Amino acid sequence: MQISGYLASVYGQFRSGSTSSVKNGDATGAPEPTKVSAADAFIKEAQKTPAQRIREELLARHKVSEEDLAAMDPEKRSAIEKEIAEELKRRLAGKDAQRGAAVDLTA
Repeated sequence: MQISGYLASVYGQFRSGSTSSVKNGDATGAPEPTKVSAADAFIKEAQKTPAQRIREELLARHKVSEEDLAAMDPEKRSAIEKEIAEELKRRLAGKDAQRGAAVDLTA
C-alpha cells in the first residue's frame, strides 16, 4: 500500500523520529511535546499501585483531574474524596471477588 502527499510526509517523519525542522519547538516558538514510547507508558502504568489506578479511574469517571480536584470548593472535593475512599475500601477488600461465592453449582 502506498501513502501519498501529506500523509506520506507525516508518516515518514513519524518513522524517522523527527516531527519538525525547528529544534525545541515549532515555528511559533511553542515547546515540542515530549514523546513517550509505548514501553515507557507501560512501565509507568505498571508501577502504579492498585489504589492509584482506582483513584485515576474515579477521577476520570467524574471528568476531573488532580489539579481540578485541588481547586474545587471543599464540599465537592470532600464528596469526591469520600467516594474514592469508599471505592478503594470496597475493591481492595475483595468484596467484588466474593460475589456469587455462596452459589451452589453442584446441582
